[in-house]
Amino acid sequence: MTVATVVMLVVSPRLYSENGALPSEIFYDPGAPTFLLKKSALDSTGIPFSSHASDKPFGSYLQQTLDFGPFKELFDAISAASNATIHSRGEAHITVITPPEFDLVLKPGGVTIEEIESVANANGIQNARLMPVCLGRFNGTLPDPEHSTDKAGFLLYSLVVADVYSDLLTIRRKIFKLYREKSGQGALFQPEAFWPHVTIGYDRRDMFIEDGIYKGSNYCYAPIRTTS
Repeated sequence: MTVATVVMLVVSPRLYSENGALPSEIFYDPGAPTFLLKKSALDSTGIPFSSHASDKPFGSYLQQTLDFGPFKELFDAISAASNATIHSRGEAHITVITPPEFDLVLKPGGVTIEEIESVANANGIQNARLMPVCLGRFNGTLPDPEHSTDKAGFLLYSLVVADVYSDLLTIRRKIFKLYREKSGQGALFQPEAFWPHVTIGYDRRDMFIEDGIYKGSNYCYAPIRTTS
């Protein structure tokens, strides 16, 4: 029987109290290699904000836009180490408000995508301070697939990220405040239900919380080491 490797992680106490994404222990898969990532990968200062406002269903969402270059290098390293063919989106971002959160909750509650983007830009979304946690991986089948096409296995890799000073969480909380001011039902939107990550690659499609996939530190597969 194999036992996952346990690594003690020392981080700022503020990270525990405000972000809540990191426990004191991270479990890596036995034998998982360490992957390298440039220190600048999560620094989006100077990268223009990218608007994702659309009239199409589930076409509107909020993201922090990142430079794809360092993540392309990580994708290539994962591809070389994997026995499967994985695909990249060819871009990198962290979703802060998901399409279902907007279409199913915020928009019906009277909050527009323009208002959401205004809150994000006023609070420096592109200056959010982040740190890499680990490389996450899901390699298996869904426990209760909704569609027959989802009964086969999936392979998905993401960089799990810590919102070190709750910069992104603060934006979600301010959007929640706007939503409540418009008489939105508070039970339908939880700002802290947020697991920041960067999708790196997948074999069939990306996967989401709607699939039952949680992308916090529970998702860790392999260590990440930053390089200059």
